[in-house]
Amino acid sequence: MGAPEWRLIDDVETTDLAVDHMRTDVEMLERVAAGDHPALRLYTWPMPTLSLGRFQDAADVDEVACARLGVRITRRPTGGAALLHGADLTYSLAMRLEAGADNGVQPVYDRIAGALIVGLERLGVSAAIARHDRAPGAVCFASQQGADLRVGDRKVCGSAQVRRQGAVLQHGSILLRRLDIDECDLVTAACDRGTLRRATVTLEELGAPIDPRSVASAIVAGFSDWLGASFGPSTLVVQGSDAHR
Repeated sequence: MGAPEWRLIDDVETTDLAVDHMRTDVEMLERVAAGDHPALRLYTWPMPTLSLGRFQDAADVDEVACARLGVRITRRPTGGAALLHGADLTYSLAMRLEAGADNGVQPVYDRIAGALIVGLERLGVSAAIARHDRAPGAVCFASQQGADLRVGDRKVCGSAQVRRQGAVLQHGSILLRRLDIDECDLVTAACDRGTLRRATVTLEELGAPIDPRSVASAIVAGFSDWLGASFGPSTLVVQGSDAHR
C-alpha cells in the first residue's frame, strides 16, 4: 500500500462555512480512481455538523433540534450512523487497490488502522483496533466496528470506507475533545447520553495534545512510517483553495 509519492491535502484550518467536506472527499476518490497519486487529507469542521451514513434513514435526525442548536446536516458517501463533528480531526485517504494484495474490507481497514495507531503513539496514546459490537443504531460512536480504534474499551476514532472503480476512500473522525452537545441532542431515536459518554474517550481526556495541527502532523508521520507514504516535506503544507477541487 506504500507509494513513492502521496498528495497531502491540508484543510486543518478550514474556516469556510460553506465547505462541503464530503463532496471534496468524493472528488479526491474520483481523481485517484482516474490515475492520480494516492492522497491523504486532514480537516476540521468550521461549525458543528451532523454527518449521516450513506444508507441511514433521514428520519433519524431531529432537524428542529439541529436548527435550534446551529448544527448543519450532511450525508457521507460511506456507511455507518450519525456522527457529530466540530471537536474532532477528520482524516480521509484515497488510493488504488493494489493488484495481488488482500483488498478485502477488513484487511484494508487493518492496514490503515496500523498507520493511525502509529500516529497516535506519537501523541502518547496507545490505541488498538476496535472489537466488533452490535450495529450502532442511529449513533456512530455508540458501538465499535472493525474500522474503529479504541483505547481500553472506549472508542476514540470511527472510520468507514467506500470503493469505486478500483480505488478506495476511507475517512474517519478522531475525537479531540467534547462539545457541549452530542448526538443524543440531535437524533430522534432513543439515545442514552451517559452510555454514549462511557463508550467514548477524547484525546483531551487521555491527556494528549488536542491542537488539530499537532494531531494532524502525528497522523501524517504515522502514514509515512507504517505505509511508506512519501509526502515530501515533513510538515503539513497549506494547499491553495483550488488545490483539491
